[in-house]
Amino acid sequence: MQLKSAPYVHPDTGTVYEIKGRVGKLNGSMNGNGAVPHDSDTAKIAELALLDPVAYDRQRKDAAKSLGISVKTLDAEVIKRRPKDIEARGANFLATVELWPEAIDGVQLLDDLADVVTRHVGLPEGGADAVALWAVHAHALDAAAITPLLAITSPTPECGKSTLLGLVGKLAPSPLPASNITPAAVFRAIEKWHPTLLIDEADTFLRDNDELRGVLNSGHGRDSAFVVRTVGEDFEPRRFSTWAAKAIAMIGELPATLASRSIHVEMRRLSFGETVEPLRFDKAAHLLPLARKAARWAADNLDALRNADPTMPEGFANRRADNWRALLTIADRAAGHWPERARRAALLLDKPDAGQTVALMLLADIHDLFNQRGDDRLSSAEICEHLGGLDGRPWPEFGRSHKPITANGLARLLRPFKVFTSTIRQGTTTPKGYALADFEEIFSRYLPSEPPQRHNP
Repeated sequence: MQLKSAPYVHPDTGTVYEIKGRVGKLNGSMNGNGAVPHDSDTAKIAELALLDPVAYDRQRKDAAKSLGISVKTLDAEVIKRRPKDIEARGANFLATVELWPEAIDGVQLLDDLADVVTRHVGLPEGGADAVALWAVHAHALDAAAITPLLAITSPTPECGKSTLLGLVGKLAPSPLPASNITPAAVFRAIEKWHPTLLIDEADTFLRDNDELRGVLNSGHGRDSAFVVRTVGEDFEPRRFSTWAAKAIAMIGELPATLASRSIHVEMRRLSFGETVEPLRFDKAAHLLPLARKAARWAADNLDALRNADPTMPEGFANRRADNWRALLTIADRAAGHWPERARRAALLLDKPDAGQTVALMLLADIHDLFNQRGDDRLSSAEICEHLGGLDGRPWPEFGRSHKPITANGLARLLRPFKVFTSTIRQGTTTPKGYALADFEEIFSRYLPSEPPQRHNP
């Protein structure tokens, strides 16, 4: 065993680091057979040691595989080779915002924020107001009990999602942009840096990642914004915070559980004759004063925001109300025309069925079918036939088979509601199906409308 010194020049900063550490066998093996690693292996580990935790987490599995060692071994060697100043640099790499030196008028601040958003991005009506309020909310996060995701979506590429996400990053505190991120990187980055997390290209990795969705979901409410993981060789349990302002941009719709925790801004391509001023992020100095003013206004009004309880628009309750409470609190505190303007934005942007799960979609569609038929009994076959013909719903291409929903699939979705198939009588036939009486309580609990009326007892 020997100690080896390996100079390394950081590709971004040009700083020369002298990486010292053991080479040869690393925790028993470097490359699977005890062979001494090549200098290129040492250089690779040294390079990994200079990455911030988010970037390293993305690369560690592939890097360990290419080096022929376990991820655990690679983690240990990276920690040993990490320069002493890496932690200090990592803690300070996020852009910080210096408070504006003078007190700020809230109405003027929100007007200016909404105007600059409209100047650079084409948004649906109410969208610029929501973004302006959310940016101030990111600065005033300490006053909030709930932090909604800012969901920036579009049906196709080139609708301005990344531009809006970058613009938000220039207005919000400590922005941490990421075009791909793992669950561990989310909670470790939030615990370490307390950033405003800006996730782009989420359609490429979010939908099939249950763990990542769970971590993001956990950060909605301050009291429950934690995940627990084991760390170290002794697998000690440790609690990590997930409390941070977060914005997500993606093509298509967010998964239902995230959508129900979001402020939605659905973007579209500019139509003929619509224009916006291009935004170059290397020439965005005009945005910094707005970020500084937002930081100052938030700092001056934290106590008032923390103790407020705004009136909700009609129809806003439960999670819909939770999502907008912090933003409406900011609008009310700013006063002027913003209380009315913010509530109008909420009504324009927030859909009652946002975040509706597959199970709730099914209840709504069965509810409609009972109303259309006017019967108090429906067979499984006619329910499935009806569902399979609904455009814009998941039933025509349901599940992994991408075939119309079957009676078994229908029964499986209804089972958690304690609604079960039985033999019913329809004229002279006795097929398997469902009675309206079995749904009435379920409809009243889970759907906003009244249960369907029985026409044929």
